[in-house]
Amino acid sequence: MTDTRRIAPLAFPSEATLTLPGSKSEANRLLVLAALSGSPVKVTGASPSDDVRHLVRGLHTLGFTSEFVDESAGTVRVGPRRTDAPSQGEVFCGNAGTALRFLVSVAAITPGEWVLTGDERMQLRPIQPLVDAWRQLGVEITARNGCPPVRVHGGHARGGCTTIDGSVSSQYVSSLMLVGARLQQGLRVTFAGTLASFGYARMTLAVLHRVGIEARLTADDVRIAPGRAAVRDQLTVGGDWSAMGVWTCFNHLTGSRITADNLLCDSGQPDERLATFLADCAADGAGERTLDVEPLPDQFLNLAVVAALTPGTTHLVGAANTRVKECDRVAVMARELRRCGVDLEEHHDGLTIRGGRDLRAATIDPAGDHRVAMAFALLGAFVPGLAVADPGCVAKSYPAFWRDLDEVRRRHVPIAIVGMRGAGKTTFGRALAAHLGSAFVDTDEQFERTHGPIAAFVAKHGWPAFRAIEERTVAAALRTATVVATGGGAIESAATRAQLRDRAFVVFLAADADLLRRRIADSDRPSLTDASPTAELDDILARRLPIYRSLATATIHVPNPVQTTTRHAKTPGNTTR
Repeated sequence: MTDTRRIAPLAFPSEATLTLPGSKSEANRLLVLAALSGSPVKVTGASPSDDVRHLVRGLHTLGFTSEFVDESAGTVRVGPRRTDAPSQGEVFCGNAGTALRFLVSVAAITPGEWVLTGDERMQLRPIQPLVDAWRQLGVEITARNGCPPVRVHGGHARGGCTTIDGSVSSQYVSSLMLVGARLQQGLRVTFAGTLASFGYARMTLAVLHRVGIEARLTADDVRIAPGRAAVRDQLTVGGDWSAMGVWTCFNHLTGSRITADNLLCDSGQPDERLATFLADCAADGAGERTLDVEPLPDQFLNLAVVAALTPGTTHLVGAANTRVKECDRVAVMARELRRCGVDLEEHHDGLTIRGGRDLRAATIDPAGDHRVAMAFALLGAFVPGLAVADPGCVAKSYPAFWRDLDEVRRRHVPIAIVGMRGAGKTTFGRALAAHLGSAFVDTDEQFERTHGPIAAFVAKHGWPAFRAIEERTVAAALRTATVVATGGGAIESAATRAQLRDRAFVVFLAADADLLRRRIADSDRPSLTDASPTAELDDILARRLPIYRSLATATIHVPNPVQTTTRHAKTPGNTTR
């Protein structure tokens, strides 16, 4: 854990379109069904995260055709058991709980002697409910102390009825559902108690229906009819809404517009609901709120960060099953948030967080958990100096996460600087662009490069002609993520005001009239009226000031713009228009 990744705070909201990894939940379900279909299948979009890699290798160890043929496209060739398939082997799954749990059921229906195991943490994660369910179906299967390694004598199950305790993980139920159609008698699984994360069982049901397997799921049981999946020769995995979760929370906190080009609507992935969930939370205001994360367990960590940054008290409940994930997520999140100064209490199924307080930097130990690391990257957008140890752990689900985070930071929304002539827009804009590593455009300078001096142009063509060209110049500058200093009167155009409202983070440089008067005394810019630039200043300022204020996302009072901007940059989520 010697490697660390320092998180640079976000100065301004961002706008970017990402390509997210394929959903590992969807990929692993489709890969199992493809392997059991009896036909060769090409699965695309199965991003080579650790979880998917372990499942692909595990299917290969069990004798199925299963290999990546193009990792960049996430293309996996899957097919029936090979003619040289082994009759025994050990399947190593690292800390990939989904892969191991799904492969236990594949092993149970595959002739041979199999051992399924994982790393040190995996050998502490419970598997006994799934073992007990297969014993009821006549399979010889054991687990050491209720956890991996799991030893299976496979290939003899005929199907029928079994009962399972699904209160710890819905993955046990999904594991049985994926192989149920290959049992001679089909399969009925009755739930003892409430099934955890029911939405993931619904997702499995949707994938079964997608490949033509007859199945019915209720709150009490699931029934799978015997038969073989009618799998096409190619299956495509959609983008991962769980991976999108950190960006959805990022958007919520900062006003950013981060989207993805490979997410499918109505995907069946529970985390697709996160944006609606956050909108409902925001409606509660700054008082006290209770969030039940049981339907979205993978978002518990991101929601804890949102709670830490949100004024008021948030009770996060329904997270008990996250204690048996890649780490004890409740305990680890409590420990690391406290190190950052968050006021919280840990309870058996979640956290109570009193948010909106000043936080401090720390080096976070994510305990090898990809989702912990990504959640604290979200916190690092607001807490200068925060760092994450073992950043490579994100490879479990999102190998390109740090690259995408850098891309999001670079692609801040256009920053438009407005204010009167003499406020210092050009000087401030150049300094800000240099600090952010962004391009800088001064629309007055842009105009003069094409049309010559403004005074001469106005003298010849008039102010309306100048404003029309200025509108187009501002619109063009805002099409790319850059820093734009506008002319003092640009905001008098209705079209330009609409562009600024829709496209930009608007910084108003507010300077008092005496300072402006001193700065423009020697200006060569033309007057707007018959009076001199200094004489007309008060009337123009009175007319424009309400417009500047109505457009401003942030206001900086001259003569201390750098100091004010630095203070503002620490809290991008607290800006208002």
